[in-house]
Amino acid sequence: MVIQDRKGDKIHVTTQNRDFQDWIEVVKEHETFYLYNGEPVDNDGPFKVCFNPLQLIFNGGTTMTKVDIPEIPTHKYNFHPIEHFLKGNYKHDMLYDVIGVLQDVLKTQIGGGGRKSCVNITLRDVEGNVIELALWGDYRKQFINYTTPNNFSGPTIIILTHAWCKINTVFGLPSLSNTWNGSRLYINLEHPRVDEFRASFGETVFSNIPAPSQSLTADSSIQSTNNLWTSLGEVKSICAISEAAKDCFATTIGMTTGFNVSKFGWYFESTGNADPEPVTKFKLEVELEYDGHKGIFVFWDKDIIPYTKLTAKELREVMKKDGEDNPKIWPTHLDVLLNRKLAFRIKYQLQYQRFSIVKILHDNDLYDKFHNYLTPDENTPNAAVMEIDTTSPTINPNKKLTQTSEQSIGAVPDSVAQHEGSPFASSSTPAKRVATSTSVNELIEQE
Repeated sequence: MVIQDRKGDKIHVTTQNRDFQDWIEVVKEHETFYLYNGEPVDNDGPFKVCFNPLQLIFNGGTTMTKVDIPEIPTHKYNFHPIEHFLKGNYKHDMLYDVIGVLQDVLKTQIGGGGRKSCVNITLRDVEGNVIELALWGDYRKQFINYTTPNNFSGPTIIILTHAWCKINTVFGLPSLSNTWNGSRLYINLEHPRVDEFRASFGETVFSNIPAPSQSLTADSSIQSTNNLWTSLGEVKSICAISEAAKDCFATTIGMTTGFNVSKFGWYFESTGNADPEPVTKFKLEVELEYDGHKGIFVFWDKDIIPYTKLTAKELREVMKKDGEDNPKIWPTHLDVLLNRKLAFRIKYQLQYQRFSIVKILHDNDLYDKFHNYLTPDENTPNAAVMEIDTTSPTINPNKKLTQTSEQSIGAVPDSVAQHEGSPFASSSTPAKRVATSTSVNELIEQE
């Protein structure tokens, strides 16, 4: 535990294992005590929770007496600025308290199959500095449980105590995570420091930061609807993103031209701690083209269900009625995704040369606005005055679905049959779209 005096100075306290049950019944958070006979030792553990050069050991002679001491504050935060982390001003063996506004929910991962459950989010400070934060295990559960049912308005302020900072091996940037069960996660905590932090932004800035999306789920890659996601400087063509030397986030546009027929198929079965039975989920690779360049985009549940109106499990049931249940047979219900001009927020994965969709930006005019930005001419408005809204939550209602839940899985439209690189290009009326590989075990690859 950590105790502090009336000045706010702190020290790390450790109890002996044999005395743990005795102390856990005596010590209560946010209460004040007289402490006698603590044993000071060097603060040389693998992780330090405060800057004190010493820590205390409770030995057999240590005792505490509860007494009301109003001069001692119930809690005093010492937040480490996000900017300091990004500039490398931190110690690897030191744990820090951090505060920030929830900007993006990048990804969630359920446990199972040798993986731990996790949610990756980004925090932002008043100066615009952004850092990634990974919440593992129970901390992910706390985050999901709070954000899913709440219809709170305004920004979401996150506090994580005893956060550990390390270098993200993919991006080469500092990132934060909780430390086992020693961290505390607070969301929109009522506290003077939180009020002070909120006030530092000003009402004008905060009015442009909406609450997180209420579509948060515990089993898919998800994100918040946030105006701050997309700036025009992050709008890049498929070609420009493909030439990146490392993984990156960006906004891009393209037309869906066909499915990438691979050994992984269009669905996989996920098993997690919260799911007693395997759950069928979409994972569909779609080829998009823009300005003569093509890229493979990975579509997930959140990207496909609004179009198909069917979950992956329901679509499998439709296939079974036709006597098929193979992830390498693409049902024609998925053709509603083809021949569409779409704008995306994506994560480019250099190792796999894939564009993983973070969010589809559903706006009828957004594709044309980004296209004009990428191909400027004398009639194109200046980028600084273009008004880009990336938060529209609905699909164009004028686009009607071309398939119904009772349609056969056999028919293949011309847009796919004649798709360049497709194994069906030489066949005008193939009965099924089947990949050559029969391996299903490789479906469970990490995103």
